[in-house]
Amino acid sequence: MIHFKLKPLLIFSLSILLFHSNVKAQNFKLMLSSGINFSQVNGDNLAGFNKLGLVAGAGVSRNISNNQQWSFEFLYSEKGSKDVVTLGDPIQDSIFKFNYIEIPFCYHYQFKPKLNLQFGVYTAVNIKSVYSDGLENYDVSEQIYATDYGILGGLSYELSPQTKIQTRLSTSVLDLNNSLERYYNLVLSMGISYTL
Repeated sequence: MIHFKLKPLLIFSLSILLFHSNVKAQNFKLMLSSGINFSQVNGDNLAGFNKLGLVAGAGVSRNISNNQQWSFEFLYSEKGSKDVVTLGDPIQDSIFKFNYIEIPFCYHYQFKPKLNLQFGVYTAVNIKSVYSDGLENYDVSEQIYATDYGILGGLSYELSPQTKIQTRLSTSVLDLNNSLERYYNLVLSMGISYTL
């Protein structure tokens, strides 16, 4: 039996195989991307985009017109928050590590040569959630909801017809914490994408 949280990965793999066989006939383009997340969790009393994490995956895009396109991606995304050491707080005693399979759907608009705006929505499936108090790690996957929903906006610059660098800002729109405290992911991503 397939574990619930692994089903999206299987669906994505099958989808890529299907898209790959019809990519030219349907005018789809396959994209590969990787980058870094700078994240925080609104509501956990820690401020700043101090938690670094990986974001990487693949997707497809299709042109709507000469300056418009849409994209659908399937990403592995590490989010969370991190207490930083300061003179007033010399002990790092709080780190949240949230690992997601994230599925963004975006609209892209080229407003100047090589510059594109993007807006979209995402759904993310929580794979694992860990809290560290500085001494031990605790699995808090049962405390964090299995699904996160959010919105995003960003900007990309074309280094070549196939390669883009981009930055995105995304935020949860629903509380992701299954307790009285309300948590919302807030993530600034920077990365590069390559179109095959």
